[in-house]
Amino acid sequence: MSMLRAQILILAAASIATLVSSAAQAGGFFIRGYSTTGLGAAFAGIASGNYLSSVFANPAGIFVVNGLEAEVDGTLVVTNSNISGTATFEPAPPLDTVFGSSVPLSFLDSNGGEFVDPAFLPALYAGLPLSDRLKIGFGLDGHFGLVTEPDNQNWAGQFEARNSRLLTYNFNPVAAYQLLPTLILGAGVQVQFADTVLKSAFPNLPAFQGLFLGVPPNQVLKNAFGGSNPNLVIDGDNLGVGYTLGVVWNPFSGTDIGLGFRSSVQHTLEGDISVAGHRSLGSARTSADLETPEIVTSSISQRVSERLTLLGTVQWTDWSELNQIVIQARSSNPNLGAVAGSPVAVLPLDWHDEWFFSGGVEYDLNNRTTFRSGVAFEESPVQNAVERSARLPDTNRVWVSFGATRSLGAFTTLNLAYSHVFFEDGSIDRTTQFSVGDIRLLGKAEQDVDVFGLSVNVKFGRPVQPLK
Repeated sequence: MSMLRAQILILAAASIATLVSSAAQAGGFFIRGYSTTGLGAAFAGIASGNYLSSVFANPAGIFVVNGLEAEVDGTLVVTNSNISGTATFEPAPPLDTVFGSSVPLSFLDSNGGEFVDPAFLPALYAGLPLSDRLKIGFGLDGHFGLVTEPDNQNWAGQFEARNSRLLTYNFNPVAAYQLLPTLILGAGVQVQFADTVLKSAFPNLPAFQGLFLGVPPNQVLKNAFGGSNPNLVIDGDNLGVGYTLGVVWNPFSGTDIGLGFRSSVQHTLEGDISVAGHRSLGSARTSADLETPEIVTSSISQRVSERLTLLGTVQWTDWSELNQIVIQARSSNPNLGAVAGSPVAVLPLDWHDEWFFSGGVEYDLNNRTTFRSGVAFEESPVQNAVERSARLPDTNRVWVSFGATRSLGAFTTLNLAYSHVFFEDGSIDRTTQFSVGDIRLLGKAEQDVDVFGLSVNVKFGRPVQPLK
C-alpha cells in the first residue's frame, strides 16, 4: 500500500468517525473541543496561527498550510458531577389562604445524581494554497452545545430541568491573504445549524380540584407534584449565518501575534411544545430567538530559544447579550396555556461577559517530538445562584493541561492532549412559574472534568505548486 493511499484511508476513517459521532456532542454551552494542540497548552497561543486547528480561533491561521493538508480532531469529555436541591411551593392567590406563603415539597428526592454523561466532540480542518499569497480551507465543528440530564428524573428540580440539549454544527470556509511579508489577513463564513430540545416535569394541576372534595392539602400537593409527572417538551431548530475575521502579525523573528473574531449567529428556533405521552393534550407551534455570542481571541507565540516557546491567550465572549430566551407560541392550545403571539415560557439568564486567560509553553525535544503544557482561568458567564439554572449550573474553572506532538513520518503527525478542569461548586436559586403558584428550587451543583484529545494531521504528498 502506498504512503498516499494509507494517508487517505486514515483520514477517511477519521472523517467517518467525525460524522457518526456528531449526534453525541455534548458539554458546556461553549465547547472547547476544537483543537487537540490547543488543548495541550490550555489554548495558550491558539490564535497565533501556528497549526491548522487554530483556524477556529483565527481564520488567518489557514496560511500555515504549504500544500494540501487535513486534520481530524477528537475530544473525549468525562465529567464527575452531582446535582441536588430542595423544592418549595409558593402558592398563588387564593391558594395561599389554604397552604400559606411557602410549603416545602419534602416528599421529593433532593438528589438528582450525575447530570452530565461522557461526550465525544469531533472537528475537521483542511487547507490548500491557491498562490504564494492566498490560501483557503475550512473548519467543521460543533463549538456551542449543551447536554445535561440528571440521573434521577423525579428529583426536586424536575420542574425546571429534566433534560436539556442544544447541538450546533458549524461549517466555516476561510481564506487568508499575505498583505505584507509580516502581515496575514483572514476571513471566513459561518454556516451554523442549531437543534434544541428542553424537557421538564409537567405537574398534575387538576389534582388541586381535590381541595373542593375534602382531600387534605398535603395530599393534594403530593398528588400534583409527587407522582410520575410526564415531560413537557419544547423543541426547535434553525440554520443561521455569521462570519469570522482575523490577522496574524510577525513583527520580529520568532514572534507571532494573532487576533481573531467570530461573529454572533442569530437563530430563530422553530418547533413545538407538547406533553410526552399525552397526545390528547395536543401541541402548539413555537419559536424562540437565540443568538450565539461574539468571541474575540488574542494570542502570542514567542520563541525564546531554539527549543522553547512561550504561549499566551486572552479571550472575551459576549454573553451579556443573552438576557433571556423567550419561547413564543405561534399557535394556540388552551391545554398547554399557549396563546398565539404570546410567550409560552421564559428562560431568564442575565449572563455576563466571559474572560478566559491562559499561559503555556512548548518544548521541542527533537525534530520529531514536541511537548506542551498550560494553565488557564475561565470566568463563567453565570455569577450567582439566581442566574444559575439546573439546565446549565456553570461556574468559574481552572484548566491544567499537558500535550505532545509526534511526527510519524514526512506526511503524518499525531497530537495528544489531556486537561483536568477544576470547577467551583455552584449554588442554585431558581423559580418556575405555574398557574397555581411558583416552585422555588434551592440547589447545589458539583463537577470536575477530564478532557482527552487526539488528532491526526496529514499532508498529502509534497507541497503543491501554487497557482500564479
